Amino acid sequence: MAAYGSVGIVSTAWDKSTNRDVFKTLVKERFDSTSGQALVEWKSVFKDLKTSDDYERVMRIAGLGPMRKIVEGQGILIEEPAFGSTKDFTLVRYGNGFRITDRMKRFNKINIMKMLTDSLKKTMLEGQDIEVMKLWNNSTATTYAAGFDGLALASNSHTTLTDAGTTYDNYLNLALSNAALESALLYFDAIYDDKGNIMIRKPEQLVINKSLRFTAAQLLKSENVAFQMSNTKNVFPEFGLKTNILHRLSSSTAWFVLGSKEDPLYGPRVYTAVEPDLEMKDAPDRSRDTEVTSHCYFVYGFTDPRLIVVGQA
Repeated sequence: MAAYGSVGIVSTAWDKSTNRDVFKTLVKERFDSTSGQALVEWKSVFKDLKTSDDYERVMRIAGLGPMRKIVEGQGILIEEPAFGSTKDFTLVRYGNGFRITDRMKRFNKINIMKMLTDSLKKTMLEGQDIEVMKLWNNSTATTYAAGFDGLALASNSHTTLTDAGTTYDNYLNLALSNAALESALLYFDAIYDDKGNIMIRKPEQLVINKSLRFTAAQLLKSENVAFQMSNTKNVFPEFGLKTNILHRLSSSTAWFVLGSKEDPLYGPRVYTAVEPDLEMKDAPDRSRDTEVTSHCYFVYGFTDPRLIVVGQA
């Protein structure tokens, strides 16, 4: 039995003894474990931004410093804002496709054209999810992204813009526990801005690998402090943290606490110019085969990691 070109499907063959098409009689239905709804979770941890430009440029800037005491007869001092580095996010093109023969389109009984078209849609959507999750799966390295200060998402020595002596640490490197989660939440009560001043933000998400599902539930929902032989009240529920399970986190111990994605200071982002599309056309020869292709343009990364605590990478 011959193969159907690039789709790799066994073709029909005529059985002279029974005067029947073997493919039609042997294949009654198809089983495809790769079918189903696409797993797409990235929008819960990235800003979803649209663009029509080839690249986006973001500039780091800090406002004015504190007021100063003025002595008698002295003029008011004039200060300028501080300008830092810029970051460019240049779009990247991704794509996939398939080719199917005219014979397969006409005579197959398992609707392979629809199956492969649905598969293409799914692989493009999931492909973006897999790609952008590399940021979270490599949060202690600059392999896939770095911030304004040139450091990874998680670092013990992030720098501010104008106060050289002030750094901040958003990397705990601790397993998820009562003490570690307390440290992560306390971080949001004293975040340093680019002038070295304290600002306060509200933590909103506890992002975890699926293996930490029950640990997270016990920490956040127990009436008393979890894993202790005491009657100490559990105060974690008062923070209203939403548990977010990211199924593409590769480390079984990975967890993060995030501030609001709607906050202007939230760093992780995906710029999208072209969503995954579908284009169907005749093959560029006289075969009458059909080619179906899909492509998209997007880029991901982060600017500033200030509203993110990396518990353990």
